[in-house]
Amino acid sequence: MKSSECKLGIIDPNFNPRYIGDLEQEVKALEEELTTAEQHDPVSRASPVPAGPTNPQDRREHSPGFIEGGGLSEKSFMRHLFAESEWREHDPSLLQNLSKGSGPAEAGVKSAALPSLEQARVIFDKYLNGSHVQNPFLLRRDVQSIYSRLFLSGPEDQQNHNLRQDAKHDLFRAFMIIAIGSILPYRHGEFEHHPYGYYLSALKYLDDGFLSGGLASIQDLLLVGRFAIYHHIGTSIWEVTRLGMRMCIEQGLHKPTLPSRKIGLLQDQLQRRVFWECYMIDRYSSITLTRPFAIGDKYIQIGFPVDANDEEIEAAEASGAFPDLDSFSSTSSLASMTARTTEMSVFLACLRLRQITSKIHTEFGEKATGQTLRNDTTARGVIYSSLNKLLKELQQWRSATPLFHYPQNLYQMHEWYDLLLLRERLLLVRKAIDIVPKQGNIPPRDLLFLCLECAVGAITSFCRLFELNKITFTRSYFQMLFAAGVSVMFCLSVVRDLNQMTIQNGADAMAMGENALKKMSEELPDAKRYVAVYEALRLYAIRKCSRQLQVESMRNSHSVSEMQNESSQTTSPAGHEQDGSRNYVEFSGVLSAGANLSPGLHVHPSLHAPLNQATLTPDGITGVQGDTNPSEGSILSWNVFEDNALWNMEAGLNEYAYGDPPLSLYLDDPYGLPNMLGQ
Repeated sequence: MKSSECKLGIIDPNFNPRYIGDLEQEVKALEEELTTAEQHDPVSRASPVPAGPTNPQDRREHSPGFIEGGGLSEKSFMRHLFAESEWREHDPSLLQNLSKGSGPAEAGVKSAALPSLEQARVIFDKYLNGSHVQNPFLLRRDVQSIYSRLFLSGPEDQQNHNLRQDAKHDLFRAFMIIAIGSILPYRHGEFEHHPYGYYLSALKYLDDGFLSGGLASIQDLLLVGRFAIYHHIGTSIWEVTRLGMRMCIEQGLHKPTLPSRKIGLLQDQLQRRVFWECYMIDRYSSITLTRPFAIGDKYIQIGFPVDANDEEIEAAEASGAFPDLDSFSSTSSLASMTARTTEMSVFLACLRLRQITSKIHTEFGEKATGQTLRNDTTARGVIYSSLNKLLKELQQWRSATPLFHYPQNLYQMHEWYDLLLLRERLLLVRKAIDIVPKQGNIPPRDLLFLCLECAVGAITSFCRLFELNKITFTRSYFQMLFAAGVSVMFCLSVVRDLNQMTIQNGADAMAMGENALKKMSEELPDAKRYVAVYEALRLYAIRKCSRQLQVESMRNSHSVSEMQNESSQTTSPAGHEQDGSRNYVEFSGVLSAGANLSPGLHVHPSLHAPLNQATLTPDGITGVQGDTNPSEGSILSWNVFEDNALWNMEAGLNEYAYGDPPLSLYLDDPYGLPNMLGQ
């Protein structure tokens, strides 16, 4: 049976059920044969050689949705971590826990009625000053009009409103705005009603014409997609956004408006905002899921929205002095105010970053399959050249981000822009590591240091914002922390001569990430299984690094007297760091010290020191309380850490981040991982 038929549930009516029974018997016989072979050959049982497919073609067949060059998966990192037989001594139930599904935390929430006038005012303001700042796909005046019609009208006006055709639509949007706007207040204990209850109420007002409203329907889909970032809604954010982009293309929003279709300046601005919002979510979710973009950059002809407030555009439209939006944006009066901030400033900064992300994905995807990479020497030069160029673009983007002297929300804080930069730098260097020629399957040392810097910086930046309640938990942030943590583990594991300070900094970052993941999993119960895997990986990486320090300490002890003699004869220039392992990689002036982007960026002690915080010393690990195994038994007696299982776990985590059903992704996996997400 073809995998596509499995996905759709299509079965040939002439299909013989006996065939399935024969296959089951064959699988059983093979498993018994494998068990017998392992009992007689203990060496092969501990062999680090993966049992799954090793060539790219086989890997694609076992991993639906895989795109060559789509980015470095956690599979590549974790395969190295599990290459030692020591792992076989731990935990029989760790990954088995991943196969146990659990429903969304909102399963018991009931639909809610509209809040009171005062509460509604607060929540609508929260929406306009929060989510709307980064995602202005609704006009501010439209949001305010919905509030006025539903909460400020008298009894007679309210009765007339209920008779209007668009009354249902007003109620749908009102409930969705309240659902999104109440997320942070509810999580901070400032609002008693669960946001999911308002989402359920909004669904009651959907009708058969939900997708037939043109631009308004795309906006409604984006409302649903925005809420799905914070709460599990049972469908894929990627699918929702892809549907919205298809509707954008059908309506020609990716191209300039034809002269024959005269629309107002503000309406043109809104259409651009809606299209580019779909673009922004599509790019990030598609890259995370390694799926094709909904539209290629080369097909987009429409410009960005104008960096101006709605009132300025309305005034220009009323004056009649500007035939179209582009002519308004090129006026000298608007161009002279480039240093100011508007309600579009954050949105435009995010769009420019997402264009760089798109370029990273496209450029490195092409290199992964290009003929120029067949020669190792040529390949390394090409990859480093692209890496240098894209690092420069990211640094230029950060230098051009808007500056808010008195930030009113997360999206106006310079620490948030630092986090975005670090996340994109980590994505970039991981893609470079994925395709660069390697020696002994180990990437170049300078790329590993750059990866370590970016990963530690991303974890540290996020944890500070998270501890201060400036940023909230989402499945996407969970996936980012997990990926950054595994990146740190990988770099610490493969670089053999790191000093104690560098290893300790990495260990601290891994511990901070684990603590944040645990806090998130309190509200995201589906994530607990991934936290267990992360904890096991971290403790193993710490043990491995501790052994490295012990070996290094023994080597150094034999030459202490020589070092003391040298130090007495030679003095280092003041202010110059002599630590060889802290050599920064500099690509045309772009320093890789991502963790130092924001001076004074400190992490709260509660995230910095989890209960099982491990301190590394040349004599071993200190500060680990009790048994370091997160769960009982030993999953590592299985051969679960071969390519397929690791790919499936990483792909499952990415799909979890975007609420994407796994379909038949794990049909070939014999260890029960298809139920990882509770599907």
